[in-house]
Amino acid sequence: MKKFEPTPASLKNYKVPQWYKDAKFGIYFHWAPFSVPAYVSEWYPHWMYYPLDKKGKGAKTGKKVHEYHVKTLGPLDKFGYKDFIPMFTASKWNPDAWVKLFKEAGAKYLVSAAVHHDGFALWDSKYIKYNSVRMGPKRDIVNEFTSAARKEGLKTGVATHYGRHWRYYYFRPEYDNWDPKYEGLYGHRRGDNDPPRVEDEQQWENVMTELIDKYNPDYIYVDGGIGDGERLFHKPYFRQQFYNVLAHYYNSAIRHKKEVVLTYKRKFLDPDEAVEDFERSGLDSIRLSSKWQTDDKIAKQGWCYVKGSGFWPARYLIDELVDVVSKNGNFLLSIGPKPDGTLRKEEVTTLKEIGKWLHLNGEAIYGTVPWRNYGKGSVKKVKGGNYFIDPDGVRFTVKNNILYAICFGWPESGTFTITSLNSLHPVSKKGIRSVSMIGSPEKLHWKVTESGLHVVFPQKKPCNFAYVLKIVPAGELLY
Repeated sequence: MKKFEPTPASLKNYKVPQWYKDAKFGIYFHWAPFSVPAYVSEWYPHWMYYPLDKKGKGAKTGKKVHEYHVKTLGPLDKFGYKDFIPMFTASKWNPDAWVKLFKEAGAKYLVSAAVHHDGFALWDSKYIKYNSVRMGPKRDIVNEFTSAARKEGLKTGVATHYGRHWRYYYFRPEYDNWDPKYEGLYGHRRGDNDPPRVEDEQQWENVMTELIDKYNPDYIYVDGGIGDGERLFHKPYFRQQFYNVLAHYYNSAIRHKKEVVLTYKRKFLDPDEAVEDFERSGLDSIRLSSKWQTDDKIAKQGWCYVKGSGFWPARYLIDELVDVVSKNGNFLLSIGPKPDGTLRKEEVTTLKEIGKWLHLNGEAIYGTVPWRNYGKGSVKKVKGGNYFIDPDGVRFTVKNNILYAICFGWPESGTFTITSLNSLHPVSKKGIRSVSMIGSPEKLHWKVTESGLHVVFPQKKPCNFAYVLKIVPAGELLY
């Protein structure tokens, strides 16, 4: 195979591997010293240094967190973010147990947190001396987790948010991060509006290349902060470095005879060069021109562990998974472990519910492709960002010339009607051979008219939500 060059023209030759197209569902986690304060969000390290005299976007949150930190733990010259590291212990962490749970949840690729905006690395990095092997847990989180996942036969990856690290902290003489001896964690001291330096760009490339070379990941998640410099200063900061990393990753995969995926955000790359990710949002149409992904979280507050957070019901997350898959996307779900490495019971329960649904209905998800339309039923936004689909809504997927219709409600009348599957727009030239519901032994009564496919649902529900009709055509499906 021809070697990739670090140019857009060369990188456009990338092809998304079949394993990723078929996998549909992955799990990752947000875990770092910010899991110790567990307050507001994983942006706690940023907001705790927010200057009280500063105005503008984020001032309300910044002042709230800053004042909370000082009141709870003391002034920032006495207790800075670095002082949370000894409390980030992972003392009860069992990566094998995590992997077994995530596999039970139905995930096909598992992604280890590697480094967030805060700059604390979860592996033995020669470029980031503040890391989980030298301090805190004194364990190589990335290695332990990816090794456990590989033992279970799952694809593995790393999640990186390091592209925003160069501008993540506010620096003031009265803060501990003003002292150059802490640059290994906080980065180079800078003014609030300073652009990135050449050294910042090179540091990002070094860190990314190190992760690729040390762990040979099947998947890399790159957060949207990598484009901050370009968006703020209208110069191509980090762009060539991203091309360098991408070419190195793809060439490394060729050498190891692997097929790999990197996802990016906020349109920093072209969809032909890697896979585009949309944070907490899907698409309103099928995108066949390129594969895509959305990432979301189980908790209502924060991507990391935040004390007192509520959780999204499994139903909402299944709705989202189905909606995304029907439009040619993948779904990556985040959890937020506690600093000792334990998971909240609500996370475990929800993951097991998702797994139970996928164990029954997975044939309508894994290895499927979109149909001629994704279905009907609008997405209803719920306060806080998550969503569910109208009870009369439906989403379609296809595999092996079988059409799956995933119905989001259970009709009180007993009959569910799919208006788009009518006699004027037949499923195949020869119509429908059979209709059944996955998980139900009951024979279903159905008929096709000009107003749609009318299916009398069984007496007993096979699952608690998102009921899957398996529609076998009498001929080739029409697209």
